[in-house]
Amino acid sequence: MIFRPLHFTRRALEAMARGPYVAFVGAATIFVAVLATGLFAATLGGAERLLASWAGEVRISVYLAPGADLERARAAATRVAEGRSVEAVPSEVALSRLAESLGDGARVLDGVGPGALPDAVEIAAPGISLEGARALAARLREVPGAEDVDYGTAWLEPLERFVRRARTAAAFLFAALALATAVLVSNTLRLAVFARREEIEIMKLVGATDAFVAAPFLIEGVIQGAVGAGAAVLALLGLHAILLPRLGAAFALAGRLTLADTVPPALAAALLAGGAAVGLLGSALSVARALRRT
Repeated sequence: MIFRPLHFTRRALEAMARGPYVAFVGAATIFVAVLATGLFAATLGGAERLLASWAGEVRISVYLAPGADLERARAAATRVAEGRSVEAVPSEVALSRLAESLGDGARVLDGVGPGALPDAVEIAAPGISLEGARALAARLREVPGAEDVDYGTAWLEPLERFVRRARTAAAFLFAALALATAVLVSNTLRLAVFARREEIEIMKLVGATDAFVAAPFLIEGVIQGAVGAGAAVLALLGLHAILLPRLGAAFALAGRLTLADTVPPALAAALLAGGAAVGLLGSALSVARALRRT
């Protein structure tokens, strides 16, 4: 009994060696499914990390209408954003900061008068959530003379919607993908079962139980699933190494993403376990169908 698992595993490996095409197709099918799942999960994890990172970068600007009282607006904003740093930024100061940020390109501002930019009140809100920033911006719109309020979420709003919808869709997507993959793997493994149908019939004639007959096929499915999932995890690690530096160069905030944000150990372990489980399910379906016919 102690050595029976080793016996079943050896038989499974021998069968895979005799039919490498079936083994390759089964592993490749699981590879594609696990890679797609992993990419979705990694993207979702990275997006959630970006949203969390943004919380430390928030600076809300209240732009005032021409002729508005800047000091009065600053005092009102201080009451609304109690406990946060509030700064009055006159038009000429805003223009000077813009020129500094442009560096060598500041020459494009030559001839631009100090009234080109509106007076503004800026509120530093580190640590605030996106929802909190949205609520605070709504209250700041009531500041006397406020014409517009900006809290830098032009790209964050679509990202937030994506994350919210992705969380809802994730469970359904994963379940549907796992079921579809199990069916495909089952159909592939039917070839291996069919090729050994005479062996199965002989074992049944000499009194072998269904569990004894099925064990090597189940182990074969687990091995194929683990191999396919392992290759998918390695592919995800490779994609992380290739794409993240380029993404960080194009988008500064993305430079904060690490491997633990996109492909954490828990996700890698879950993908490996999921791939093995799908392989097991696919082989169980194919073997059960064969045993019903014997």
